[in-house]
Amino acid sequence: AGRNRLVINSDNMEVIDTMKNGGQSAGAVAAVFDDCYFMACDFPLTSFEFCNKEMNKVAHELARLAKYSMTRDWIEEPMENIVPLLTDDVTIIYN
Repeated sequence: AGRNRLVINSDNMEVIDTMKNGGQSAGAVAAVFDDCYFMACDFPLTSFEFCNKEMNKVAHELARLAKYSMTRDWIEEPMENIVPLLTDDVTIIYN
């Protein structure tokens, strides 16, 4: 899509710290961290940022929907399930 900057948000500080340290982990999910880190390195500018759960509701809902439904493209109109969450995000920023 011609994008060159990737910002990865998580509400799990352990994940953010691991990714900021090159994705190195001795835990059971070490291979997952390693794969994610090296995929992120494909972008010229990548950052990993902590985002509290209240500010990450849209991502949680999209992940939940992806787990239980077929993949859908979101090109022009957002899915009905996330419209209220997007509205809340805008309201928080506006206020």
